[in-house]
Amino acid sequence: MKKQQIENFIDSLETDKSAWVNAAKQRKNSLEWRRKSQKIALRVLSVLDERGMKQKELAEIMGVSPQQISKIVKGKENLTLETISKLESVLQISLVDVHHQTQNVDF
Repeated sequence: MKKQQIENFIDSLETDKSAWVNAAKQRKNSLEWRRKSQKIALRVLSVLDERGMKQKELAEIMGVSPQQISKIVKGKENLTLETISKLESVLQISLVDVHHQTQNVDF
């Protein structure tokens, strides 16, 4: 190999390593929301099963595509509060519980 080819090869290895490291950091940083998303997915699937309801029916009631529901029940979707609220309302269940503590807050 010529010197330039070797330098290019080394540069490509460093770029690959950098991309891998960045991807690993992103996975680690998203771990908490992904776990919560998976729990929500399992709960939604359980309720659908209990009620004999299809994902397509849920999509129609919520006004979203069946593909969106598919993403939700796979547990890999970073759900918005709006989507969680819609799911809770349509299915009449609680998915997220926010404990309220009384505090004096001055605005």
